[in-house]
Amino acid sequence: MPNTALAEQIKTMLEEVKGQLETKTEDGQVIKLLDVFKMFPALQEKYTSLEKRLEEFENQVKTRKWATGLAGLELEKDKFSLCRALYAMRTNNWDKAQFEADVFRQTRALSTGDDSSGGYLVPAQAMPKFIEMFRAEAVCIRMGARVIDGLTGAPVTFTRQTGGATAYWVGENKEITESALSVGELKMIPKKVAALTKLSNELIRMSSPGAEAMTRQDFAVALGLAVDLATLRGSGSENQPLGIANTPGINTVILGDNGGLPNFDTFTDMEYEVSVNNALRGNLGFVFHPAIRRLLKKMKIAQFSTDAAGEYVIAPFSDAQLEAYLGYKFGMTTQTPVNLKKGEATNCTEIFFGNWAEVLIGQWLGFEILASNVAGTAFASDQTWVRIISQVDIALRHAASMCLCSDAKIAA
Repeated sequence: MPNTALAEQIKTMLEEVKGQLETKTEDGQVIKLLDVFKMFPALQEKYTSLEKRLEEFENQVKTRKWATGLAGLELEKDKFSLCRALYAMRTNNWDKAQFEADVFRQTRALSTGDDSSGGYLVPAQAMPKFIEMFRAEAVCIRMGARVIDGLTGAPVTFTRQTGGATAYWVGENKEITESALSVGELKMIPKKVAALTKLSNELIRMSSPGAEAMTRQDFAVALGLAVDLATLRGSGSENQPLGIANTPGINTVILGDNGGLPNFDTFTDMEYEVSVNNALRGNLGFVFHPAIRRLLKKMKIAQFSTDAAGEYVIAPFSDAQLEAYLGYKFGMTTQTPVNLKKGEATNCTEIFFGNWAEVLIGQWLGFEILASNVAGTAFASDQTWVRIISQVDIALRHAASMCLCSDAKIAA
């Protein structure tokens, strides 16, 4: 019978396949390959998970390398004491600062630059808490400016988009008009920012956690304010980075020939200028002098025609309510002057608005520190004068992302 013969043939083939799908171990245990195949998805999932964890671990190991190439020393970051290092520099006695001396020695050995100033280079990873304090003092960083640390070489080049593709409406079988995505280069070159402070020798000798924190805070404030000033108003000349206010092509809002008192319309106009350039996105916010906050806090509006005193626009006043009125977060800094001139006005200041994530702050290596007890009046005053230098540059990726009002009067 044809059907019987076909059935027997199929049965024989199935037995052969079954024999290939099953095998026996030496102890007679039957292993079915089909069951093995069923395990593949679970094994693949575990493999993928392990592979991801391995990649994360490798990335963590990479981040533990010092900018100067001293791998792993970040794990001992808590051992580094700025006060001990300063005391050793002042006395030239490193007996109680062996770890700090080793850090300086290895860092200098790996440094490729020609340092003729005699300073001691501290990798940023040796003082992570100091880095956090420094960034907390810089309002531009708090607002969202991107810090790119550990840079080496110069110039450091970033690619930025300068023009986008264009879409066109076309008919059937018509050739599409060609457009191109244009890109440009953004270069950052290290520029020295230095702070000089005078410390009591008694404070340095203490080397206590409190003295250490106070010393680091003093430097953090000085460097934070310097970076803020350069980010907002750097001239781009005389060894300064180019700040936002002097960057060509940024948006502007002008209040008058003789300046003008800013109000909430001013902030709305600044938002609009960024918006019409298709740049109203990202980490948006305002930065201004505390005098502007005071002006807005005291702003009143008449409730009727003969109401000379008026009522406060924001009452009770709080930072949260001010942010709600502005529509965006804000930061304050005294690094914006309040004595700018515009026409007959001599009490103008600047207001900044935009996407702060477009602001790049590049930092090379770490901090160069040098201490002296004989400079100036240090010896007579029982002080140690300390100089700290960092190499920084600042750049704005897209000018259209920021807006400046430079003639805002702080009072009538």
